[in-house]
Amino acid sequence: MINMSYIMVLLLLLSCLPAAMAEVDLSQSVEATTALTLPLDSVTIYPDGLMAVKREGSLDVTEGVHKFVINLPAKADKSSALLSVSNATQEKVVYEVSPVYTLNITDAGAQSFGLSYLMPRAASWQPRYDLQLKSDEVLVRASAVIRNLGGEELKGVRLKLVSGLPAVQPYPLAKVQTEALRGYAMAAAPAEEVAMDYAIESPSPATGELETLYIFELDGRKDLVMDKEIGFPLFEVEAPMLRVYTWNAYDDPNGPVREEIRANNSLVNPWPSGHALLYREGEYVSGIEMPYTPAGTNATLDLGPSADIKVESNLADYNLTENIKVIESKGGNSTVKETIETWTYNLSITSNLDRNASLEVTDSKPAEARILEISPDPKEITATSLKWDLPLSSRQKMAVIYSYAVTRTESLGGL
Repeated sequence: MINMSYIMVLLLLLSCLPAAMAEVDLSQSVEATTALTLPLDSVTIYPDGLMAVKREGSLDVTEGVHKFVINLPAKADKSSALLSVSNATQEKVVYEVSPVYTLNITDAGAQSFGLSYLMPRAASWQPRYDLQLKSDEVLVRASAVIRNLGGEELKGVRLKLVSGLPAVQPYPLAKVQTEALRGYAMAAAPAEEVAMDYAIESPSPATGELETLYIFELDGRKDLVMDKEIGFPLFEVEAPMLRVYTWNAYDDPNGPVREEIRANNSLVNPWPSGHALLYREGEYVSGIEMPYTPAGTNATLDLGPSADIKVESNLADYNLTENIKVIESKGGNSTVKETIETWTYNLSITSNLDRNASLEVTDSKPAEARILEISPDPKEITATSLKWDLPLSSRQKMAVIYSYAVTRTESLGGL
């Protein structure tokens, strides 16, 4: 006869078995949950305030399935986080307050961890220039002024700065912005590439145009404290320079001329647009704006009005002639009045300089005008404008003289 107490103990053990097996399966499916904070490696800052961050480190991990809770700054775009681990495959990601990655580690030991993410409106940077004018060249000294707005101090980071990006709309931009963020992440990804050109789709809405981005990588590792402007050297070059005077005789008939310098960017990198302080022989002259200047092109810098060359535009002669003409036709004769107006202009130029100079002169004319006489020959004639490139010797006086006629007809009716 079976002992009832023995049966009760057996039933109790059988009822506990599924729970015990479940606990065993659970312990085999997930080895551990680890909160992960990786050291900073590099930061890339874009003109619109986007910061792309990379963190790297290593950790001893056992073989099996692990969960990693990724600690991100408050300003980080969590959906942009990308975690890579050596000898591991990703099974899933849960985007909670901090992303939780489930990874299957195939080989126990020290594993390399890499984390990248994006932080909108987390930093700003702008170039500032000191320009030292010399006789035939200009010393261009550029620095990068950076402000860290990301919510944490950045210590010992490799710093990359992107220039050439067009103005974008505020973050976020739904689908358009999502594609742009992916492009930013791809541009910032290669850690080993220094100062390379990247072409990605512009985050500006639906233009379909490509914009070339240039990434400056600063030497060494930098510290960026919170909410302070910090300047670092960007580049320095002695650039070949051409000094030119310009005069728009139509808009400014009595001058003054304006002085420009055209500096050639002989570097492999562009000159980003930014504010510049201009010096001549060590003395401050003025503040000007440096335009964005791709490699191999010229930056035109307007130094403002100048008294170095005196100019004046005068109407030297004006004639109006009217003729009555009879036009014969099968339907009968008609009478028209023909009006011919003739203008002659004298553009007088006097150099006050003790050196040679170059003056570019532009003037306007009616689209229907017919040129009658012009001296010296212009470099360019369009439907509505004339342009001369005039070399001037020391203290030279000269004149540009031209005349044109405009003919108009008016019907006076039939005969």
